[in-house]
Amino acid sequence: MAPLEPGRYRADIDGLRALAVLAVMAFHLSPAALPGGFAGVDVFFVISGFLITGVITQALQRGEFSLARFYQRRIVRILPAYALVSAVTLAAASYLMTPNDYLFYTTSLATSWGFVSNLFFSMLSWGYFGQRTEEFPLLHTWSLGVEEQFYFLYPLLLPWLWRRAPRLLVPLLALLAALGLALSEWRTGVVGSYFLLPYRAHELLAGALTAWLVARAAPPSRARATLCALGGAALALGAALWLNRGTPFPGLRSLYPCLGAALLLYAGARDNPVSALLRHRWLVRIGLMSYSLYLWHWPVLSFLRYRRVELSGASAVAAVAAMFALAWLSWRYVELPARRRPAPFRRGLLRYYAAPAAVFLLVGLVSYGTEGLPQRFSADARELLSSYSFERDLGGDCAQRAGEYHGVSLAHLERRCAFGADGAAAPSVLLYGDSHAHHFKPFVDLLARRAALRAVYFVEGSCDPLDLPPAPPAPASGCQRRNADLLRLAPRFRYVVVAGRWQYKGEEALFAARLRTVARQVTAAGATLVVFKDNPSVQRDLSRCVLFRKRGWIPAGSDCDMSAAEVRDEQGSMDGVIDALQAQQPALQVIDPKRASCDAVRCLTAIGNTALYKDANHLNTRAAALLGMRYMTMVGNPLAPAITHAGAAAPASP
Repeated sequence: MAPLEPGRYRADIDGLRALAVLAVMAFHLSPAALPGGFAGVDVFFVISGFLITGVITQALQRGEFSLARFYQRRIVRILPAYALVSAVTLAAASYLMTPNDYLFYTTSLATSWGFVSNLFFSMLSWGYFGQRTEEFPLLHTWSLGVEEQFYFLYPLLLPWLWRRAPRLLVPLLALLAALGLALSEWRTGVVGSYFLLPYRAHELLAGALTAWLVARAAPPSRARATLCALGGAALALGAALWLNRGTPFPGLRSLYPCLGAALLLYAGARDNPVSALLRHRWLVRIGLMSYSLYLWHWPVLSFLRYRRVELSGASAVAAVAAMFALAWLSWRYVELPARRRPAPFRRGLLRYYAAPAAVFLLVGLVSYGTEGLPQRFSADARELLSSYSFERDLGGDCAQRAGEYHGVSLAHLERRCAFGADGAAAPSVLLYGDSHAHHFKPFVDLLARRAALRAVYFVEGSCDPLDLPPAPPAPASGCQRRNADLLRLAPRFRYVVVAGRWQYKGEEALFAARLRTVARQVTAAGATLVVFKDNPSVQRDLSRCVLFRKRGWIPAGSDCDMSAAEVRDEQGSMDGVIDALQAQQPALQVIDPKRASCDAVRCLTAIGNTALYKDANHLNTRAAALLGMRYMTMVGNPLAPAITHAGAAAPASP
């Protein structure tokens, strides 16, 4: 079999695109079905690097390379379909989303049109696989941001090297790829690195180097091509089956899908059995509309999940059918016409980029200025919706994302992280813990203000405040160092308040030992330990149940509250550990928020027209303050024991 001519259309690449997008779709529909399907995006990156290098080098060889022409092709390839997706998702989000969620969506929309949505999503405390990311309709645009940022830099670098240092071109690209891989491995596990170009550049450059190999080296023999193709298929398939959300990624593990894709691209230069399979007409048809399929599949899933539609059985089949129908329509009636009749560069830039970008940026600004356009809803609904409020995502001086701790000082806490009563000479209260400590901050703020005390806080997502460093020489994690550093500051405070999502069911002995150790250290420092029991939560996310009921999306008589028995089953043993320690150490103060929201039968998810939760287990800002007020009325203020508000703990009422 003869090798393919340089520049000739390769149907096997469209077949590879099809498999990549199908892998991503399978993972997003059901991670258990294909746990490493997210690596399909890495295959896309390799294909992009391969094709862009071919396009640029062929134009350079002909002496016809032009940045304007290059970006003209990119504009008509990417933007018309994305403008349609943006408009449709904007309409759906405007109808469905609460103001906080709408503000987040419109910000992601605006940043996506600046090709920096990956930077925006990198600031999430949760990361790509974290809580609620399945409900962000434009989360998948992070990969478009990575590609477009690469496309802004690479078409400048490659022609310059081509003309000024042709002999160094391939070695320099290889060096950049190696440095990018090393940087990616170094930052693997850091939340934001998943989304950013510096940690993904080696994947695009792997495709670029493969293009140089195909263009300059002798075509492989059929036997070698077959062997490479089989190896590439094994690596790519193995990545899809072996990788999972818990695997540190990208880093060195990204080599599995990337080398797999590179081997398949190299082998496809000569006909072989694997490439013949990739050229199957149905795979090619899916590959031709893979971009539209990628654009549409995630918003479909995201909005269905936002509406709490269970994606299984018939609903999953219907969702997949909708993805393919939308993808085919946008490919047939938007993508193809724009590419077949490309507008001149300036007209295309205005029509397909400047005009829609201006509209979506304006929407983002209006949404930001109005805190999510609550005017979309009736006055009654707005009152309920306003309670779906919470402090902005972790990621700052006092509320850090998991794994980002680098040290803290008392001066920093006093300068950046103070709250509570104004004008107090020095802070008397330290609040620390995980994201649950963060959502209890309005609760503690109310207690501190009523006790005329100044407070400071320092929280880190997913960092258990009881987890202390092990004995030397075992290394300590960042979370353990943070806890030790804050406990060393305990002598400077009257109260040390700890709160966390106590997930010790089945490990109550460990919980008791850790809690005793922290209590001993705080007491030895001359401070009083105040421990928050966790707020009620169950496995189901009931946070928007009351909202859905008000909007008529679920029956009016639907029960949106949690079963108190189910809450006790989830949290009762940990509450018992805290109670036992308080019995041993009467000076220990315990705050049980369940006393303000639960009776013997149920735990409320709303009080009056105020929703209590923003997701399955985190309180809203208004709810935390409301529960604090109810707690002080029913129990008293543990930060001001001389001021009593004690009374019988009446059952919670809606």
